[in-house]
Amino acid sequence: MRICVLGSGSAGNAILVEAPKGYLLVDAGFSWREIKARARRAGFDLRGIDALILTHEHADHTRGLPTLYRRGTTVVASPGTLRALGHRFRRAVPLNGDLELLGLRIHAFPVPHDAAEPRGLTLTSGGSRVGIATDLGEVTHLVMEELSGCKALVFEANHDLEMLLSGPYPWALKLRILGPLGHLSNDAAGEALAELADSVSAVFIAHLSQENNRPGLALETVARYLGRWDGALYLTYPNRPSAVLDLGTL
Repeated sequence: MRICVLGSGSAGNAILVEAPKGYLLVDAGFSWREIKARARRAGFDLRGIDALILTHEHADHTRGLPTLYRRGTTVVASPGTLRALGHRFRRAVPLNGDLELLGLRIHAFPVPHDAAEPRGLTLTSGGSRVGIATDLGEVTHLVMEELSGCKALVFEANHDLEMLLSGPYPWALKLRILGPLGHLSNDAAGEALAELADSVSAVFIAHLSQENNRPGLALETVARYLGRWDGALYLTYPNRPSAVLDLGTL
């Protein structure tokens, strides 16, 4: 299994997974043309996407959905997410707990975010398991339990608290971001990752705010919590793909 975060942030989110039996996309926050272009830049020659899992219905995660659906991509999402998207996607597969897909075992679990029925994910192939949690207002005990034992994580570090509080956003939006259904700060991400670090060999830091964070600051903050951890930290970007991680090498 190989994984690449094609883009992450408020402008769009998409994670490409090369599974044993095809290509899986987690979220489609960009057009199909942009997804193909970013995948090519990362070294993948995509002819199509075999399956798409949506973590929730917000536009920065679903912008490319209509085109992929028309192209015959299998669409998977929680029942609440499918209801929020309306009845245009009647061939979609409801995701309730566990699912076998493209040679992967998919497990979905609830995360706290201001969407209809948002989900985090773990993807397992052989002895390798990757966890994905990129939109959550707080790290619950359930989230920690579900991500425990993963070899790799895609995990949110959305904002620096001081930058957010002193920044230009309206106060109501700041409160939404800071609330239990909003987004994680760099410090909150670092604290959680430090607890999960024993089993983890690689972490993608995701969903960084372009207004309320800086890549170097997010990396530095998370690394400080991880201390002497000897794994690999990868940044993700709003406008280009991340490094490609082969879980078979971990």
